[in-house]
Amino acid sequence: MQGLKSAIGNTLRRMLPRRAFESARFRWWCASYYYPRLVQSKFARRTPEVRGFGVAEASGLADRLRGVNLLAPTEMCWVQTRHGSDKGRSWHNYTAVYASLLDSRRNQPMRIFELGLGSNNPDLPATMGGTGTPGGSLRGWRELFPRAHIYGADFDRDVLFEEDRIKTYYCDQLDPAAIRDLWSQPELQGGMDVILDDGLHTFEANVSFLDGSLAQLRPGGIYIVEDIVRKSIDDWCNRIETVYAKKYPELEFAVAILPNPLNVRDDNNLLIIRRGAD
Repeated sequence: MQGLKSAIGNTLRRMLPRRAFESARFRWWCASYYYPRLVQSKFARRTPEVRGFGVAEASGLADRLRGVNLLAPTEMCWVQTRHGSDKGRSWHNYTAVYASLLDSRRNQPMRIFELGLGSNNPDLPATMGGTGTPGGSLRGWRELFPRAHIYGADFDRDVLFEEDRIKTYYCDQLDPAAIRDLWSQPELQGGMDVILDDGLHTFEANVSFLDGSLAQLRPGGIYIVEDIVRKSIDDWCNRIETVYAKKYPELEFAVAILPNPLNVRDDNNLLIIRRGAD
């Protein structure tokens, strides 16, 4: 048994870059979550429950999502976790889904936008708390997509920043005028290949930003709403059926419910929208 553990450890060290072991917190995550899941996923599967709408069933989007093994950690999981994002840490399985959707585009000149940089101001809603890492997921996208330009926005002006291939902006997603102002910025013209809403996690806020931003999605692009609570899923399904699927018949809609016993807030669920290539 000890020899098997040693062999697994050596294999994993060859798979992961040296910098992945620099953070003590990250080392703990690797030891307690990444390594065990990597082994477990060879023998077991845990897959999403997916509700497809529009052309999502016919196009194969829903079936692709149903085929994701949420127990299998990916490179995207550890890169985002190392940068301080919670998208694949343990209580969220998002990066396993994103890897399935986006790995084939890793070397393309993408334009990626994420709402919600991760405020560490405890007085603001949806805060990460004082120990959070603002901008962590944007830096993770930059590493994962070496030819991409990364953009972000947040309500907390104190966490806005600009770095190589990253630029961020102010936005209040509950204010339609602020959303219009965001998308009027010169560098945001031309649309996005990926839009993620990781901002204020309420149905009203998500709908507000979606209504003001869906037109920015490029052909072949993907729009994702994260952290949907279980009690809002029926609201989303109803709105998709009665509003979005009728208004945007060319789009694919899927609600993915991701089982995860470590997610005590029951918010490990996604809305995924894909625009077909022209």
